[in-house]
Amino acid sequence: MFRFLWSFALVISFAVEANAQVLDSVKVKSQKTDTLILVTQQDVDDYVSFRKITDTTGKMESYLRILKDSKRILALSPKFSYEHALQFTEQNEKFRAVYNTPITATEVTEYLLIRKVTGDTTGQTNDYLKIIKSAKMRVAQGKYMNGLYKEIEYESALKEAEENLRMRSMVDKILVIKSERKMYLQKKGKTIKTYSIGLGPKPVGQKEYEGDGKTPEGIYRLDYQKWDGPTFHSFHISYPNESDLARAKTKGLTAGSNIMVHGTSKGVKKKKDWTNGCIALNNIDMAEFRKIVFLDTPIEIKK
Repeated sequence: MFRFLWSFALVISFAVEANAQVLDSVKVKSQKTDTLILVTQQDVDDYVSFRKITDTTGKMESYLRILKDSKRILALSPKFSYEHALQFTEQNEKFRAVYNTPITATEVTEYLLIRKVTGDTTGQTNDYLKIIKSAKMRVAQGKYMNGLYKEIEYESALKEAEENLRMRSMVDKILVIKSERKMYLQKKGKTIKTYSIGLGPKPVGQKEYEGDGKTPEGIYRLDYQKWDGPTFHSFHISYPNESDLARAKTKGLTAGSNIMVHGTSKGVKKKKDWTNGCIALNNIDMAEFRKIVFLDTPIEIKK
């Protein structure tokens, strides 16, 4: 046991014995050093003994992840206790198992009974699978994510998942007409929400280079969110694409980047066109936008 505990405390983990079998390894980078983490057969044997595990059939891959991640934690955070490192990685492994387990036909049948779904369900199986998967993940978050999420019953998680799917299904495209200063949230070609927008100081025409004050025109996607920053929430637009880069390159220019759909600067009331080429909503509209628009939604920007 001492040999197992000591291996966790080393800055660089070596095989405990000269002939120890190394099963896995990972490099951990810190500000001062690069640490090589080794997981040996002896580590696995000691872990199984420490946890008093009797049936290890088919669990080797899981043990290696637990040990490797625990050693990584202790290499980066020496004050982290061995037991807490194990508990954290074991909980992550349980969460991972829930995530990777396929939804069965039996679970779909049980869902239909729980929610008292009757009538024709043709074509809805994919939605049911998404709902059940989301609900199971939410329950697992409450059980395994170290108090980050409140524990929740499965039926309550199903209700949350159904509402989340409904919200995610509301918008399948964003259309921006720059000349109108309008944004249209659409579903199957029909507009369900319309927002007034602000643009850059030179809104007319295609964006050509960084700092030109123009908002790009074309078809893009929302590819990530920023939860903090100078404005109230923001979604990044996938500008520049290959055409944008090529256009700028032919003129010897830099296409620019960091184009967002965002809210208004905190506590500041802005004039009509005030961004650096981004698309701005007022904060009330942005609060609604971020509830019903999700990552990977396409956005078409027209002149």
